Amino acid sequence: MATAVNRTQSRTRRLTGTAILMALVVLLQMLATFIRPGLIPVNLVLPIIVVGAARYGAKTGALLGICFGGVVLASGITGTAPLSALMWAANPFLMTIATLGRGAAFGYMAGLAYNLMSKKNPQDGILAAAIVAPIVNTLIFLLALIFLFRPILVNMAGDTNIIYHAFIGMAGTNFIIEMLINVGLVSVIARLVRLVGSK
Repeated sequence: MATAVNRTQSRTRRLTGTAILMALVVLLQMLATFIRPGLIPVNLVLPIIVVGAARYGAKTGALLGICFGGVVLASGITGTAPLSALMWAANPFLMTIATLGRGAAFGYMAGLAYNLMSKKNPQDGILAAAIVAPIVNTLIFLLALIFLFRPILVNMAGDTNIIYHAFIGMAGTNFIIEMLINVGLVSVIARLVRLVGSK
């Protein structure tokens, strides 16, 4: 009887913790839509997704990543993020798949990185997840831009080489900011992982 109660309490804590993290992802990403060093908003939710992936596993990381993708998608549909709006106008189906898929992928990979590296030291796992999340996020975004939305990239690059323009001109600053935020908050993320309920 006690075991069943404990399982129910654990499941409730997990659901509550995940719901809180999902709400934070949506709120922070909506705010981030208006923080743009260029055409691409800075991703403020990566530390939250790392917390969820480390605390509840790779699947929860993927779910939180999909929430992030949903907000990015909405910003494209409503036109509040210029590049997302261009991608939505060019191909709504590909935009949906690429955006939700990217979120799921970097959230899941953050969870895998944590699981792999945290066996000896949880702090190492959090650092690994904090590094992997922005790398996977940026890489998938750039690959989608280069291969799925090439005409947009060619138009924006002008006379500049499109690969250089994509990696340096468009995503470089965002990537550096996101990596610095994530790695800089590793100790904070570690505390949050301990506080956000139990698995």
